[in-house]
Amino acid sequence: MELRKFSLTSYKGYAEQAEVEVAPLTILVGPNNAGKTALAQALQLLAGGLAAPDDTTGEPLPLQSGGVRHGDSFEDLVTGRAVHGLLRLSITLAGDAGESSIDVAVRNVVEAARPPERLLFEWRLKHNDREVVAERQGFDSGAKYNVTVNGEEPIHESLDWRGLLPREPDVLAPWVRSHVDDLRNWATGIRHLRCPRRLGTSPFLAPESTPTDIRPDGGDAQLVLAADAVLREAVRDWYGATFGVRIDIAAQGRYAELVTGTPARDGDVKLAQSGRGLSHVLPVAVTALSARGAGPGADVIEHPEAELHPAAHAHVAELLLNNLAGPRRPLIAETHSQVLLLRARRWIAEGRIPAGDVLVYWIHAEPGRGSLVEKIAIRDDGEMERWPHGVFIEDYEEILAIRRAARKRG
Repeated sequence: MELRKFSLTSYKGYAEQAEVEVAPLTILVGPNNAGKTALAQALQLLAGGLAAPDDTTGEPLPLQSGGVRHGDSFEDLVTGRAVHGLLRLSITLAGDAGESSIDVAVRNVVEAARPPERLLFEWRLKHNDREVVAERQGFDSGAKYNVTVNGEEPIHESLDWRGLLPREPDVLAPWVRSHVDDLRNWATGIRHLRCPRRLGTSPFLAPESTPTDIRPDGGDAQLVLAADAVLREAVRDWYGATFGVRIDIAAQGRYAELVTGTPARDGDVKLAQSGRGLSHVLPVAVTALSARGAGPGADVIEHPEAELHPAAHAHVAELLLNNLAGPRRPLIAETHSQVLLLRARRWIAEGRIPAGDVLVYWIHAEPGRGSLVEKIAIRDDGEMERWPHGVFIEDYEEILAIRRAARKRG
């Protein structure tokens, strides 16, 4: 399954529908507090509902999923923190058998003498020309759903949910189960790296097998390296080329330690005791260099360039571009780095990747409308299709100011 797009409405700052079409590399840019991080984390929020554990009861959207805390209460997820707010999310995936999409609406219900309850009010699954729609009839805990299959006469059913998916899909229609299983399996492949990041304690107990996930804070990165010799070599090569340092796993009996050293320095030091940038970027390197072998899903990285000198931003951009896994596992990067965007444009202009492999979204806020998402495509010559005011214009404005000052003094 391949992620094609996702959308959200009444989610945090996004009062209006925000739709994100996904390319192998999708770049989110915009000013602070515009909604970039909320948008980046929405995919993990949705995945948490799709891949909810079997013992999940009464919570369509877990407030914590994949190690990401989305809020302290459901109101934190809804625009304006509306007590009875309705949050709508959708996602579209494509596979060998065609295109599937799921659209859900979750409402918070608060009544006297009852604890607040999140109810799945609308549920819609489409696959090619087939469709199932389930609409809840009332707020009572035992309320049934009107279930309509392919536009036929609706039937009334009591439905039990496991997160955002029906626990017994066959109740809806015989063909639904396979698509529900596909959605759940795909959602387990979402990896999200938050910012800031931190490595786990060191020394650490060497793992007997490679961990399947990297925690959102990056804390498992050294465990992955310790268990995967091929990945460790790739990461070592990248650190050497980028920073001129050696990175390695030093074994100490049953324990191991992540160390670094340079040709100019005798002995090794713990990576956590070296420059902060070296340890902060390690989970990014591990995620990028393992993407092609990670299977279907998506990788989301908040500020891959964080804590690094601007001179290293181009190396991070090359790391991400060189290791794009394609539509099967797209990368969504939230960034403040102009260099990352420029390097992607350069690769397109040089013919190293197709223009369609990169999409840019400019996220900004407008009074009375909230956070807005504006898609900007890149042409084959590397030029932006259009350039909204405020997208990395600081350097240009500073240069103009310097030239004006120079003319006045001359």
